[in-house]
Amino acid sequence: MARPALHQVVVSATVGDAITDCAFLLRRWLRQMGFTSEIFAESVHSALAREARPLAAYRPRRAGQWLIYHHSIGSSVAEWLLHLPQRLIVIYHNITPSEFFASVNPALAQQMEMGRDQLCALRPRTVLALAVSSYNEGDLRAAGFVHTDVLPITLDESRYDMPSNPELLMRFDEKGPLLLFVGRLAPNKRQEDLIKLFYFYRRIEPSARLVLVGNEWLLAYERSLRQFARVLGVEDKVLFTGRVSQQDMVTYYRLADLYVSMSEHEGFGKPLIESMYFGVPVLAYAAGAVPDTLGEAGMLFHHKNYELLAEVVDILIRDEALRQRMIARQRDRVQSFLEPRVMQKWEGFVRQLGFT
Repeated sequence: MARPALHQVVVSATVGDAITDCAFLLRRWLRQMGFTSEIFAESVHSALAREARPLAAYRPRRAGQWLIYHHSIGSSVAEWLLHLPQRLIVIYHNITPSEFFASVNPALAQQMEMGRDQLCALRPRTVLALAVSSYNEGDLRAAGFVHTDVLPITLDESRYDMPSNPELLMRFDEKGPLLLFVGRLAPNKRQEDLIKLFYFYRRIEPSARLVLVGNEWLLAYERSLRQFARVLGVEDKVLFTGRVSQQDMVTYYRLADLYVSMSEHEGFGKPLIESMYFGVPVLAYAAGAVPDTLGEAGMLFHHKNYELLAEVVDILIRDEALRQRMIARQRDRVQSFLEPRVMQKWEGFVRQLGFT
């Protein structure tokens, strides 16, 4: 007897991408549950050629009348899905509001708007819409979805169980606190606000360093950030890493004294749970899904008073008792995002839909 099929569709399969990582993890769970499961993508990074298949290779089968679709941006993939007979399970990773990109990349802003229109168009074909955060579930309900729930991003511990990069450790073998932010260089992430906060913090602690880990996604924005750092006179203490290997990212978390986010829109914020996992205290602007992800852990702020925040940064780095209390709360919170708990939720959704 043929195994039931439940395949996934993503717009692009990319190394280090949170959506791609989510799809890989779901594929493993589905295969463990006895499904035939593959990942199909419109574009596939060469390094993932053996892990994901081109969208053109997908062939509907009577035995598999369902598809899982990861939605996060407007694309021809969503249009293609609307012309298939398959019923859909939509996993919604959020669409960044277009106004963040209107001035730096109008074409991308248009894709964001298209994505919101397509989300509504997918509604009649969707039997279950899962959001990666309660904040995102609000978007689904606003778009008219009735059957919704939350399946959070999962932290796969096996991907972090590796030694640090010794060369990177030696490079940072100097005194001075290290502030960290992880995320592609994009206007909604507000890396310029991080640089500004860092400028004020260096008035308190001149030896401080800021590391911005993330793909240089929009070159015009990246250039403006570097220019801003030069204008403020901190360019020699701000490191733009670009895309890094998994080992290097793990190493940066281990080197960090504090994780700071000034982002003004997050659909989930995976680096927040990575920081909690590595015992790095988190200071974050309370925007988007950030309060949902952090819960009662970490420290949130609602106003960007840079001089005051610089004082808070200094306290969070120097006050060891406070740090340990925060780390303890964060380690409790991160349990909600580890594989055993999230996989149990996923299996419940599959049973609910009548697959098992």
